[in-house]
Amino acid sequence: MDLVKLTFAAAVLACAAPAGAWAQADQPAAFATSYAAEAKADYAEAIAPIKAIYVGTYEQNLRLGWLYFLAKNYTAAAAHYQKAVEQRPYAIEPKLGYIKPLNALGQVEKMLSTYTDILKIDPQNTQANYWTGVIYLNRKAYAQAARYFERVVNLYPFDYDSNISLAWAYLNLGKKPEARALYTKALLIRPGDAAASAGLKRL
Repeated sequence: MDLVKLTFAAAVLACAAPAGAWAQADQPAAFATSYAAEAKADYAEAIAPIKAIYVGTYEQNLRLGWLYFLAKNYTAAAAHYQKAVEQRPYAIEPKLGYIKPLNALGQVEKMLSTYTDILKIDPQNTQANYWTGVIYLNRKAYAQAARYFERVVNLYPFDYDSNISLAWAYLNLGKKPEARALYTKALLIRPGDAAASAGLKRL
């Protein structure tokens, strides 16, 4: 009798299990199917298995953010990445993901705000420093741009992009010796580089 009661109780509990529990059990298979479809660039098929089990977990939102971005549904991508950011406020990966659809949507202020949030957590983050510098460079805010590019050059002294960007900022700030040194280094990294050569001619 005890065995019968126990079996019946287990059956009742199983029937009462929330849908999310079942979705979580199916998640590895759903992700595997999604990856296989993504490899074939079939993004609708990659999205479908994640949506079928969707209960709003961080991992699901991060995955859907990426897949919707690949599918060029930037609004949906941004929405899922934003949910992932809210779920893991101290994580860097959802913020970097979030920036991709924001860039596609031309939402530069939100991009800048997200980069700022990343740098509060990780002040030495190379991507955040570099692209924050680019945003300020495009705004001709050369002093602010230089500050961010300097961090990247200090971390990666032989990186072309950061050297040429900092050189341009310095040139516009009137720091000609510093700009010359950076343009010269850029030519060492990329011999004959047109941008570096043009910069040197302006000094």
